[in-house]
Amino acid sequence: MMTGTLITRMARWIVLCSLLLAALGIEAQQFDPYANIPQSQGLEGFPQLGYPSALVNVIIYGAFDDPATAEFWVGAYRGLLPRVQTGEIRLVFVPLISGGIPGGQLAARSAICAGEQGKFWQYAERLFPLVLGQGAEAYADDVLDSAARDVGLDLGQYQRCASSNTGFAAILEDAEQSAARDAFFTGTPYVKVNESPSLPDGESLNFAIDVQLEAANADLIAELTTPTPDPEATEEAEPLVLEAVTGQDVPPPITLQLPAGWLGGSDVLVLQDVDAIRNIPFAIYTGPVTGGVGTIVLLWGFPNLVVAPSAVQATLPPEMLDLHIDGTRLLRLAVVEQGCNVGTDLRRTYSIGGLQAAGTQFAAVDCPELPDTRGWFAGLRQYGLNFMFYAYAEPIEAMDIAEAELQAILDTVVFTLPETD
Repeated sequence: MMTGTLITRMARWIVLCSLLLAALGIEAQQFDPYANIPQSQGLEGFPQLGYPSALVNVIIYGAFDDPATAEFWVGAYRGLLPRVQTGEIRLVFVPLISGGIPGGQLAARSAICAGEQGKFWQYAERLFPLVLGQGAEAYADDVLDSAARDVGLDLGQYQRCASSNTGFAAILEDAEQSAARDAFFTGTPYVKVNESPSLPDGESLNFAIDVQLEAANADLIAELTTPTPDPEATEEAEPLVLEAVTGQDVPPPITLQLPAGWLGGSDVLVLQDVDAIRNIPFAIYTGPVTGGVGTIVLLWGFPNLVVAPSAVQATLPPEMLDLHIDGTRLLRLAVVEQGCNVGTDLRRTYSIGGLQAAGTQFAAVDCPELPDTRGWFAGLRQYGLNFMFYAYAEPIEAMDIAEAELQAILDTVVFTLPETD
């Protein structure tokens, strides 16, 4: 039997695998706040950081020659990065010129040029601390070229771009027009959260983001769960719920092929669910993947707390009903450590043993004790039972390669008819 979340048992497995990885000479990579986060430019040329599926856009009007923007950058801005990594928010930078210190326009143009090589945000990280530390001397000598070398830009491409004002002039004009159209804009830094102005301090920004996320999630749940009248609908199918006995090891009714060095086990989780305390069987498999430790968690035999309306059931195969919402619920209640900053993406379809499953990507960062991680979950119904698979890796960078390795394990899953009395 296991109480609380799965995290304690996971930690034991991870420690064991960490010892194995140490013996194999595999070391965790150094954390890079911008690693693996998509960077792009919008239609106006404004740099963007984060996943396109993020529910909240945080729009920053800033200037590279403005000490107040620099202070915002090294403070509240950096506090937003974990929420970008989890997919909750996407950042947009609108570049303006304040005239606060010399060289601001060239610095802004150079940063936009770095963005053409996917390094705007890393380049800006080199410049803003200089503004705070050196003031009017921040952009003296070859500081801009030195920053380009530091972030690994193609110097020839960068210098050709930085010496031309054609593209940047249009971006700056769009930025100035955007600021002029906003009745609340008074100067940099100015921040909007989904078009709603916010004070630029970290507490105000996080509050505004939470409000927008709550509204977006409420709209999504309402869309998924609002009943549609259907006079000809038949009785809704209910999943079987396994009444697991505490203290009983309940092997899952599946088989799968584990790579060399992987370990597995099963137990029963005593879960304080949203409506009741219930016992849910689970299995956990963990072992080495390229660059770190991979883990697959399986929860099964649990009920659906939000039942899809009959009209929705008519459009989905039985194995995918209701399970996306249940997967999100169980992710927060049972899989990740309490206190983590957890983000999820949009609903999508995955494959478990060649069968369609409903789920999404997730990330958990800033956990009280355990490392950041990301992965995905996918759920389906077989033999009348609900199954939810969670696959993830640590450190978080390992998922770049480990995703394919974890999926290869899930491809070997075979469901077996559970034994009944």
